Amino acid sequence: MLAAGGGPAAPLRALLIGGYFGTWVDAVAAADAPFSEAGLGELKAGVGAGLVVALPASACGLVETARIARYLADESAGQCGPCGFGLDAIADQLARLAMGAEPDLALLQRWVGQVGSGRGACKHPDGTVRMIASTLEVFSREVEQHVRGWCGG
Repeated sequence: MLAAGGGPAAPLRALLIGGYFGTWVDAVAAADAPFSEAGLGELKAGVGAGLVVALPASACGLVETARIARYLADESAGQCGPCGFGLDAIADQLARLAMGAEPDLALLQRWVGQVGSGRGACKHPDGTVRMIASTLEVFSREVEQHVRGWCGG
Protein backbone atom coordinates (compact mmCIF):
# COMPACT_ATOMS: atom_id res chain seq x y z
CA MET A 1 0.00 0.00 0.00
CA LEU A 2 2.84 2.43 0.77
CA ALA A 3 5.22 1.19 -1.92
CA ALA A 4 3.88 3.66 -4.51
CA GLY A 5 5.03 6.50 -2.24
CA GLY A 6 8.53 5.10 -1.81
CA GLY A 7 7.74 2.97 1.25
CA PRO A 8 8.06 3.92 4.90
CA ALA A 9 11.15 5.76 6.13
CA ALA A 10 10.94 4.04 9.54
CA PRO A 11 9.28 0.95 11.02
CA LEU A 12 5.53 1.50 11.36
CA ARG A 13 3.11 0.70 14.18
CA ALA A 14 -0.19 1.49 12.48
CA LEU A 15 -1.89 3.23 9.57
CA LEU A 16 -4.85 5.57 9.75
CA ILE A 17 -6.66 4.69 6.55
CA GLY A 18 -9.25 7.05 5.10
CA GLY A 19 -8.16 10.26 6.79
CA TYR A 20 -9.25 11.60 10.18
CA PHE A 21 -12.67 9.96 9.81
CA GLY A 22 -10.99 6.68 8.91
CA THR A 23 -9.83 3.65 10.80
CA TRP A 24 -6.56 2.76 12.51
CA VAL A 25 -5.21 -0.61 11.39
CA ASP A 26 -2.10 -2.53 12.36
CA ALA A 27 0.68 -1.73 9.85
CA VAL A 28 1.72 -5.36 9.43
CA ALA A 29 -1.86 -6.46 8.76
CA ALA A 30 -2.30 -3.69 6.19
CA ALA A 31 1.05 -4.09 4.44
CA ASP A 32 -0.20 -6.27 1.59
CA ALA A 33 -3.82 -5.11 1.48
CA PRO A 34 -4.91 -3.53 -1.81
CA PHE A 35 -5.98 0.09 -1.44
CA SER A 36 -9.58 -0.53 -2.41
CA GLU A 37 -12.88 -0.94 -0.57
CA ALA A 38 -12.71 -4.70 -1.11
CA GLY A 39 -9.05 -4.96 -0.10
CA LEU A 40 -9.50 -2.85 3.05
CA GLY A 41 -12.83 -4.40 4.00
CA GLU A 42 -11.14 -7.37 5.65
CA LEU A 43 -9.35 -4.88 7.93
CA LYS A 44 -12.66 -3.16 8.85
CA ALA A 45 -11.38 -0.10 7.00
CA GLY A 46 -12.24 1.75 3.82
CA VAL A 47 -10.69 4.17 1.37
CA GLY A 48 -12.69 7.10 2.79
CA ALA A 49 -11.00 10.38 1.84
CA GLY A 50 -8.20 8.45 0.14
CA LEU A 51 -5.58 9.39 2.71
CA VAL A 52 -3.19 7.19 4.66
CA VAL A 53 -1.41 8.44 7.78
CA ALA A 54 1.58 6.30 8.80
CA LEU A 55 2.31 6.10 12.53
CA PRO A 56 5.95 5.24 13.28
CA ALA A 57 6.62 2.45 15.76
CA SER A 58 8.27 5.05 18.01
CA ALA A 59 5.05 7.09 18.37
CA CYS A 60 2.12 6.49 20.70
CA GLY A 61 -1.18 5.96 18.91
CA LEU A 62 -3.19 7.20 21.88
CA VAL A 63 -1.28 10.46 22.12
CA GLU A 64 -1.69 11.05 18.39
CA THR A 65 -5.38 10.17 18.47
CA ALA A 66 -5.96 12.47 21.47
CA ARG A 67 -4.41 15.31 19.46
CA ILE A 68 -6.57 14.55 16.43
CA ALA A 69 -9.72 14.18 18.57
CA ARG A 70 -9.14 17.58 20.17
CA TYR A 71 -8.64 19.14 16.73
CA LEU A 72 -11.84 17.57 15.40
CA ALA A 73 -13.83 18.60 18.49
CA ASP A 74 -12.57 22.17 18.15
CA GLU A 75 -13.37 22.25 14.43
CA SER A 76 -16.97 21.12 14.80
CA ALA A 77 -19.73 23.63 14.12
CA GLY A 78 -21.15 22.89 17.57
CA GLN A 79 -24.69 22.98 16.13
CA CYS A 80 -25.92 19.83 17.83
CA GLY A 81 -25.37 17.98 21.10
CA PRO A 82 -23.10 15.23 19.77
CA CYS A 83 -20.66 17.83 18.39
CA GLY A 84 -21.11 20.60 20.95
CA PHE A 85 -20.91 18.40 24.02
CA GLY A 86 -20.08 14.83 23.01
CA LEU A 87 -16.93 15.36 20.95
CA ASP A 88 -15.52 17.81 23.48
CA ALA A 89 -16.13 15.40 26.38
CA ILE A 90 -14.66 12.48 24.39
CA ALA A 91 -11.58 14.52 23.46
CA ASP A 92 -11.09 15.49 27.12
CA GLN A 93 -11.42 11.89 28.31
CA LEU A 94 -9.09 10.66 25.54
CA ALA A 95 -6.53 13.29 26.57
CA ARG A 96 -6.77 12.04 30.17
CA LEU A 97 -6.15 8.50 28.89
CA ALA A 98 -3.18 9.62 26.78
CA MET A 99 -1.67 11.42 29.80
CA GLY A 100 -2.33 8.48 32.15
CA ALA A 101 -4.39 10.85 34.34
CA GLU A 102 -6.91 8.39 35.80
CA PRO A 103 -9.26 8.21 32.81
CA ASP A 104 -12.73 6.73 33.03
CA LEU A 105 -12.40 4.19 30.22
CA ALA A 106 -15.96 2.85 30.65
CA LEU A 107 -17.34 6.38 30.30
CA LEU A 108 -15.19 7.01 27.22
CA GLN A 109 -16.40 3.82 25.57
CA ARG A 110 -20.04 4.62 26.43
CA TRP A 111 -19.77 8.12 24.95
CA VAL A 112 -18.12 6.80 21.79
CA GLY A 113 -21.05 4.42 21.36
CA GLN A 114 -23.63 7.12 21.99
CA VAL A 115 -22.14 9.94 19.93
CA GLY A 116 -21.32 7.77 16.92
CA SER A 117 -24.79 6.34 16.50
CA GLY A 118 -25.99 8.74 13.80
CA ARG A 119 -27.40 11.24 16.29
CA GLY A 120 -25.51 14.26 14.94
CA ALA A 121 -26.89 16.78 12.48
CA CYS A 122 -24.07 15.77 10.10
CA LYS A 123 -21.53 12.96 9.86
CA HIS A 124 -18.74 14.80 11.73
CA PRO A 125 -19.36 13.04 15.06
CA ASP A 126 -19.80 9.64 13.37
CA GLY A 127 -16.48 9.91 11.53
CA THR A 128 -14.65 11.17 14.59
CA VAL A 129 -15.81 8.37 16.87
CA ARG A 130 -15.17 5.77 14.14
CA MET A 131 -11.50 6.75 14.31
CA ILE A 132 -11.50 6.82 18.13
CA ALA A 133 -13.23 3.43 18.40
CA SER A 134 -10.57 1.90 16.13
CA THR A 135 -7.92 3.47 18.37
CA LEU A 136 -9.27 1.70 21.42
CA GLU A 137 -9.14 -1.59 19.52
CA VAL A 138 -5.85 -1.34 17.60
CA PHE A 139 -3.96 0.21 20.50
CA SER A 140 -5.58 -1.90 23.23
CA ARG A 141 -2.18 -2.80 24.73
CA GLU A 142 -1.31 0.88 24.98
CA VAL A 143 -4.73 1.63 26.48
CA GLU A 144 -3.94 -0.81 29.31
CA GLN A 145 -0.55 0.83 29.85
CA HIS A 146 -2.00 4.33 29.90
CA VAL A 147 -4.71 3.32 32.37
CA ARG A 148 -1.85 2.27 34.66
CA GLY A 149 -0.16 5.64 34.07
CA TRP A 150 2.64 4.39 31.82
CA CYS A 151 3.26 4.55 28.09
CA GLY A 152 5.86 2.43 26.36
CA GLY A 153 5.25 3.98 22.93
